[in-house]
Amino acid sequence: MESAVKPISYVLVIISVSLAISGQLCLRRGMSTVKERTEMGALELLKQPATFFKEILTNWIVLLGLFFFVSSAMFWLIVLTDVPLGVAYPFVSLTYIVVMFYDKFFENREILSLNWVGVAAIVAGIVLINWGQWSTTNP
Repeated sequence: MESAVKPISYVLVIISVSLAISGQLCLRRGMSTVKERTEMGALELLKQPATFFKEILTNWIVLLGLFFFVSSAMFWLIVLTDVPLGVAYPFVSLTYIVVMFYDKFFENREILSLNWVGVAAIVAGIVLINWGQWSTTNP
C-alpha cells in the first residue's frame, strides 16, 4: 500500500489551486476590460489576432492572470511528484465554489439552491476521495 499523503502536499495543492483561481479571476476582469476598451466580443477578437494579442500584452490584469497560471502549474508539478493524481485532482473542483462566489459578489449573478447542492457535493466528494489518505479505517 502507498504511504499516506503528507500534510505539506495538501498545502501545496491548495496553493496551486488558489493560484489557478486567482489566474481565472484576473483573466476574467482583464478580458472584460479588453471588451470594454475595444467594443469587440470573442468572435471579433479572433478575427483580428493582432488586436487580440496587442490587447493581451498591454493589459496588466491579463498578464497577472497568466503569471498566476504559470505559477499554479509550477506548484502542480511539484504536487504531482508525491501525490497521486486521483487524490490531488479533485481539489481543482474547489475552483467552482470560489468562482460561484465571485459571480455572486462581483458579477451580480444569482446563486440558486441547486448551486448550493452542487457545492455540498463537491466538498463531500473531496472528503470521500481523500478519506483513505487521512485514515486507515473506512467510513
